[in-house]
Amino acid sequence: MTTKTFDAVKLMRELRDRLSQDMEHMTPEERMQYIRGRAALTALGRSIAEHEEQAAQQNDAAARPSAAR
Repeated sequence: MTTKTFDAVKLMRELRDRLSQDMEHMTPEERMQYIRGRAALTALGRSIAEHEEQAAQQNDAAARPSAAR
């Protein structure tokens, strides 16, 4: 008997649930833009996690007061 090391059904359900949660309050147009944006990142070879991490870093930097001000 072999042991399952990867559960594709579980992964698909988790991804579907996360996507549903992310788009819960979006209009149909916003949902299409969101999906197209994620697809573009994938096509460019960037992982969604890398993009989200970079965006979070930029938001953190923008929220910090500048020493020059």
